[in-house]
Amino acid sequence: MTDFNRIRQFIAVAKCGTLSAAAERLFVSQPALSRSMRQLEQELGVPLFDRQKSKIALNENGKFFLELSEKLTDDFNASIERLRAFDRSRRTITVGSCAPAPLWEILPALSTAFPDKTISSRTKNTESLVGDLADGTATLIVTREPVSLPDCYGFPFGKEHLLLNVPDTHPLAAKKEGVTFREIEGYSFLLYSQIGDWAPIVRKAMPDTHFIVQENWDNFLSLSKISALPSFSSDLAVKYFGNPEGATLIPLLDESAEMTYYCHLLNKNKRELKPFWEKYL
Repeated sequence: MTDFNRIRQFIAVAKCGTLSAAAERLFVSQPALSRSMRQLEQELGVPLFDRQKSKIALNENGKFFLELSEKLTDDFNASIERLRAFDRSRRTITVGSCAPAPLWEILPALSTAFPDKTISSRTKNTESLVGDLADGTATLIVTREPVSLPDCYGFPFGKEHLLLNVPDTHPLAAKKEGVTFREIEGYSFLLYSQIGDWAPIVRKAMPDTHFIVQENWDNFLSLSKISALPSFSSDLAVKYFGNPEGATLIPLLDESAEMTYYCHLLNKNKRELKPFWEKYL
């Protein structure tokens, strides 16, 4: 069997055009590289080079083998990357959620249940998350509706109700009993960018509203505390972060302002993740 390193050396010789240049690139001596190329030809049973006294060049066999070797190297490198990705997947639990709030519960729970694992997360829309679960990009997903996938296990994961967050001095602060999206449309709003399925709901309900979008969660929280602009919060945000000082939280009365969450994982991961999901049944 041909040494794979010898094939790498062959590609270097072919690309560099001379043994001396290839030897310099590979940090080997020229005589050693020359012997390696002759050994490669012996192992393959075909000549790959036309040799002259001070020159070496690929013959037709060599040109064809160069194409095969480059493809073999590309395939080998891709296999290594797949192997590394597989190893990472065995040591990593990747969670996808259609909104930030479920992650506030799930991530600490997973870290506690699996202290030897790396926990990563992302916020996407439900459609993208279903694809991630199906192709194994995500280990666990939270969606706003039940998922129909073969070999998939799911369970309800609670609800979140949207709240309007306004400074106590804001005209809307008097509407403590609740408001609708229609009533608050037209005001400028602070909006966090990574809110998943909440984004199309809010934008559809308030098409004429100017949203000042914040990409960073900490910046959004800081601005929402000091800005005169209204923003959105939720009952789950209050649960995990407390009531904001100097602000009034007002329920949104629209049906679309409430989201029911569903947690899903593939059946093949159900046993491994049992310490997590069994506590929610």
